[in-house]
Amino acid sequence: MKRLSALFLVGVMAISMAACGQMSGSQESGDPKTGNQEAEVQKADSQESDSQQPDSQESNEQEDTNETYNFKVSITQAPTDPLAAYTQQWMDEVTQKTKGAVNFEFHPNGELGTINDVCEQISRGASIIAYAGPDAFSSSAPDLAILNSQYCLTSADQIDAINQSDWFKEQAEKLAQDGNTRILSWNFFTGYRHILSKTPIETPDDLNGVQIRVADSPAAIAFVKALGCSPVVTNWNEVYSSLSTNIVTACEAPLATLYSSSLQEVAQHCTLTNHLVSTGMMVIPEDIFTSMPKEYQDILTDAVYQAGVDFTQDSLSSELEYRKKMEEAGVTFIEPDVNAFAEKASSMYSSGELPFSDGLYEEIQNIITR
Repeated sequence: MKRLSALFLVGVMAISMAACGQMSGSQESGDPKTGNQEAEVQKADSQESDSQQPDSQESNEQEDTNETYNFKVSITQAPTDPLAAYTQQWMDEVTQKTKGAVNFEFHPNGELGTINDVCEQISRGASIIAYAGPDAFSSSAPDLAILNSQYCLTSADQIDAINQSDWFKEQAEKLAQDGNTRILSWNFFTGYRHILSKTPIETPDDLNGVQIRVADSPAAIAFVKALGCSPVVTNWNEVYSSLSTNIVTACEAPLATLYSSSLQEVAQHCTLTNHLVSTGMMVIPEDIFTSMPKEYQDILTDAVYQAGVDFTQDSLSSELEYRKKMEEAGVTFIEPDVNAFAEKASSMYSSGELPFSDGLYEEIQNIITR
């Protein structure tokens, strides 16, 4: 009996040990079904992680694209000047096409200072876009000023030839690199400049000793000196008061600018000297421009260029209209021998007062006559 009991106990222990072995094996190797479920969970986690990575990159790119750029826009002309309307045109277009990412605050009438002052601020990286003449950059691209020199260009048709020339592209790059100033577009033809005076000017000799307002430009100053005038440098928004108080007795500008500034109220004689193909440019700090997304750069440059094209067409078609308006306001127009004025003014190019490279005048003449 005792023997049978011992055998029974041995059998029970063997069965228990076998069962424990099976349980241990199941825990180490894992249930096939349970293992597959865990693998699917890991795979799903991996896929979710992978899918989140591009979303994160896209979010970062979206943040960069959504950065806003706010500029003050400066022109010295009055808000009634046609230039103001076409400046507003490109500002509105850019803001709309960038969905508000590029915004502007408009400052006409020289509210931000003289052209030279504002261009100096731009060269230092101020968030300003300004309308300026090519003679505003004497420290970094002095040869550009030839484009704003009297009797150098003779027709608005020559603007495109200059824009497409290697010389102009080199000058624009020089200005960007040395002056931190990007030319957005040089194609804003404001009209042919003429002389408005308080006394009749029929020949160059009539200008001897005349106090005439000019911009702070070496070429403008050299021009009126060559004609025998005494230059008085003031900001454009001071011309009306200067004529009213006889600080000056003459000024020079396109007819649209003269009329929109109401100068026909204080000076009654306009001599059609056609001494300048007055063309300006819009400029922006180079460092800010290059920081903008390429899409915004293209939108801005395209809008400014097209506004310049439209403005030029307006200027070409409106000169007769402004002459009529000024005549109705009592202005007498004089059509002189323009060649006589050009011949007397030509001494400005040999006076030594202009900082141009040797042979530059001849180079420009070659460009516009090809």
